[in-house]
Amino acid sequence: MALERSRLLEILKRTSYLESDTPVYRLASGIDSKYYIDCKKALSDPEARDCLATLVLQLFGTAPIEAVGGLELGAYPIATSISDKIYRDIHKNVRVFVVRKDRKKHGITSLIAGDTRPGDRVLIVDDVITSGSSAIQAIDTVRDAGLKVDDVVAMVDREESDGRKNIEAKGVRFHAIFTLNDLKSFDGPGDKNKDPKSDQQRTLRRQSSRVAATS
Repeated sequence: MALERSRLLEILKRTSYLESDTPVYRLASGIDSKYYIDCKKALSDPEARDCLATLVLQLFGTAPIEAVGGLELGAYPIATSISDKIYRDIHKNVRVFVVRKDRKKHGITSLIAGDTRPGDRVLIVDDVITSGSSAIQAIDTVRDAGLKVDDVVAMVDREESDGRKNIEAKGVRFHAIFTLNDLKSFDGPGDKNKDPKSDQQRTLRRQSSRVAATS
């Protein structure tokens, strides 16, 4: 578990973490921050997805869940990696779903895309938690559809805007694989596949970020 955790943190720091001397990054919560985490970049890496799924499985063991998912778009690769890992390791079929932010105007207009059934016990996943609004929207939507939620897992908890508190107020347990501080302080071993110019490129990105906000 320590190996997967260190490796995933290394990939996250290298691909997905940006920082600036001033708060130039506008977050989904509406606040401006000096730190920005784009987990979608890390989740494009199959090794990162496998490490994440391993960590989640070790966290939950054989907890009885029928499906895993969360709010579009960030939850989908997380949910898929967990479902695939469970099937490979213990041959259990845990279905994947995604919660739409808005109803479609054509076809089946359900807010939940995927094969879920009333009474299913589901795990909600998310990439980055700030205020927790995305996870809470997912919790409310699946509960309205008759699904049961006991746990929420996030890749990164920014530990601000009361995200954990807001989520736990929905009567669920909240788990985070990493915190923002983990990323800020991580100085682990170099990636064996790392481009030797990556540190310079990351510095240039940070410098350019000081003149333009990232949404």
